[in-house]
Amino acid sequence: MAPSSLLKILERNGSPVSHNKMGEIYEEGLILRRNLRKAAKWYGKAASRGNVRGMYNLARLYETGKGVRRDSGKAEQLLISAAEADLPDAQYQLGWRHAVGHRTEKDMDEAIKWYNKAADRGNNMALISLGIIYRSGEHVPKDYEKAKSYFRKAADRGSAEGSFQLGSIHEEEGDLKEAVKRFRTSAHRGKPEAMYKLGNYYESGLGTEPDLEKAILSYGEAALMGDTDAQYSIGRMYYEGKGIEKDFTEAAKWFRISAEGGNLNAIYNLADLYSAGEGVRRNPKRAAKLYRMVADRGLPEGHLRLGIMYSIGIGVRADKSMAVRHLEEALRMGCDAAEEPLKKLADTDREKQQRMGG
Repeated sequence: MAPSSLLKILERNGSPVSHNKMGEIYEEGLILRRNLRKAAKWYGKAASRGNVRGMYNLARLYETGKGVRRDSGKAEQLLISAAEADLPDAQYQLGWRHAVGHRTEKDMDEAIKWYNKAADRGNNMALISLGIIYRSGEHVPKDYEKAKSYFRKAADRGSAEGSFQLGSIHEEEGDLKEAVKRFRTSAHRGKPEAMYKLGNYYESGLGTEPDLEKAILSYGEAALMGDTDAQYSIGRMYYEGKGIEKDFTEAAKWFRISAEGGNLNAIYNLADLYSAGEGVRRNPKRAAKLYRMVADRGLPEGHLRLGIMYSIGIGVRADKSMAVRHLEEALRMGCDAAEEPLKKLADTDREKQQRMGG
């Protein structure tokens, strides 16, 4: 039977479930070529016959304007209908909207109500959201035990995020062995942040036996999945020769990858490499630009480095007032290392005045 003949039969005689499935096939490009307008048409057929999944899927398309003209009002109506018909995904989405004030006023009572409905039907994201609310104490009394119970339920249902959140609470409480156990589970389920955390623990030997080989493996897996902290850590391991042969070129490569993702430590360390000419061609101007970048984002060491560069005219034009400004800012932000260069500048000024006076 040709696909077109089957579609006609399904359109005339198919169930709402099959209509929704056809929408999913068109939306995802399974079997048939991806076509969002046709996906919306099939979801609409399913929704019009009371299929709650069809309502939810059509609501998604109206919300994003994919395959249909964007219409937040219709999206909201369909979402509410699906939620009231006990679809957990729709209930979670309604809870999220009220929690963040998405196209509605922020209302934590409504958010918690819908999260609870979704959680009662096993929605992992709702369980995690409730756990976060009770952990933070937002709108409810802070209750770590209740938070852990929600995270544990999500973790027991296979959620990588649930395991990660549970590990984070155990970490905060100082139970590092249990934290490592939960991070390991989350990492095995594919969460890069958990892989990075696991690398930290293997490197430090806290909560588990120290194992630099496992640390590098954990960092490496997270790094390949785009975790910028892990990418920075791989660069640091190469730079220090920790558990791996020292290689400044590889360190620069990983610092650069992490820096492109916005990691402040990576940007700062890459600046150090350009300043020293380690693993890259020495380029003080490039170093100064990178130091300025991290200084503007609140890293006191960036101000320290810029202050020193302005004081001696390397990478930037010598400018005593700019040197003092950056060094004082570094000191104000808690960087005690700025005291010595500030003192040297003051001493140089004093000596100059004495010579002029003499």
